[in-house]
Amino acid sequence: PPGSTPSGARANRRAMGESDDEMRDAVADEGAKAEAEDQPMEADSDSDDEDRRPPHKRTDGDSEPSPPRRRTPPRERSPRRDEPKKEKNPTRKNPPMEMIIGAEDAAFLVGTGGKTKDKVARVSGARLDLLDADDGKHRLEIFGKDENRRKAKQYVQWVLRQRVGPITVDTDSERRDDLSVVSVPLDCVAYVMGKNGIVLRNIEEEYGTLMFFGKPTSGTEEGVEKLMILGSRRSRRGAELKVMSAVEHKRKGFFVDEKKELRRRLEQVGDGEGDGWGYDVFPFHDDEFSYALGAQGSTRKKLAAASGCILEYIGDVAVMAGNRDERRRCWDYLNWLLKQRKGALNVDPKGRDDVLELPVPSGKAGRLSGKGGNVLRSIEKETSTFCFLTDHRAAADGESRDELMLIFGQDKRGRYMAMDLMEDAMEGKYQPKGGGGGGGGG
Repeated sequence: PPGSTPSGARANRRAMGESDDEMRDAVADEGAKAEAEDQPMEADSDSDDEDRRPPHKRTDGDSEPSPPRRRTPPRERSPRRDEPKKEKNPTRKNPPMEMIIGAEDAAFLVGTGGKTKDKVARVSGARLDLLDADDGKHRLEIFGKDENRRKAKQYVQWVLRQRVGPITVDTDSERRDDLSVVSVPLDCVAYVMGKNGIVLRNIEEEYGTLMFFGKPTSGTEEGVEKLMILGSRRSRRGAELKVMSAVEHKRKGFFVDEKKELRRRLEQVGDGEGDGWGYDVFPFHDDEFSYALGAQGSTRKKLAAASGCILEYIGDVAVMAGNRDERRRCWDYLNWLLKQRKGALNVDPKGRDDVLELPVPSGKAGRLSGKGGNVLRSIEKETSTFCFLTDHRAAADGESRDELMLIFGQDKRGRYMAMDLMEDAMEGKYQPKGGGGGGGGG
């Protein structure tokens, strides 16, 4: 690419005094030889330093066209004996599981805009095709691995069962690896469901789960309904915490005691496997809750996206769920956010792998922050980062330097994108994208 540093054989040729034309001929010979051997030509390295920004293609047209390479006719390759022939239609090896359902069931399964069928497919990991059959019936074909197809068929049966009566879930004969059960007080069921089930549907959409109230064959309790949550370990935990948050809002003290601790330890399938997966509880004090929540939950969502951790507020506590690194990031970000209320932060980024540093020249901080912080909030939302100015100075001579913006986030690409947008903002070239969110932060 333009501006790259010659390396390897090219550097040696230039040192030996070869002309540019001779070097181009040599490069073309190398390319032709590589094509003849069906091996890609080794690319030059731009630099030994880590890329500051993700690689991108040049579109400015300033670079000169590469010289044409001499091509040699491709040689015929003899098929290897140990290479199995690829199937044109891999699903034939694993024929679909079929179900015949009526027209009303088919319409209910499809749902508005196909959302219900798509949801079942997403949660089960199978593919669902609905075809016309004889006598006004429909044939549902389920593709995928045996386990995924089995789950999909069971999910479809439970979805259709909702039309005619309560759903009984067998929790005695086998331990399912896709099911979590949450107790919901009877007077909170309607609140958790929402009008026409809209609240449950939104939780399903946010965390990628399938949810319904049912009757398990074990673990029954008086005065509660059991909410079944189907999906992966991570998606089930997120949906579980979201439901607990709604219940605690409706009936304070059901899940959190007066000491700001969970009344019951979270224990679902997938917990306690020794792989670092777990949860932490962060108690709020005084009016910290509203500040950490933000307008319509914008600040909570920002911290969750930046840390890559599940973060939900249940009463006066924040519950963080994920692996150790995710929870560590989330705990730090939330702690720093609350400390901002008392003044400027002094955070040393040394030794962290989730941060970029951007010096902010004197007089540019206001433009970067924007009116009411709208510019910085917009950049954070667009790049899934958590950003703030720090008083920390890395200068060894003790002299005052430019202000330092710290860009935190679990995604490297997002951090570099945020840095680019901030540089544009300081030059007046960035336009914030509507509702960057309110509440605390940055």
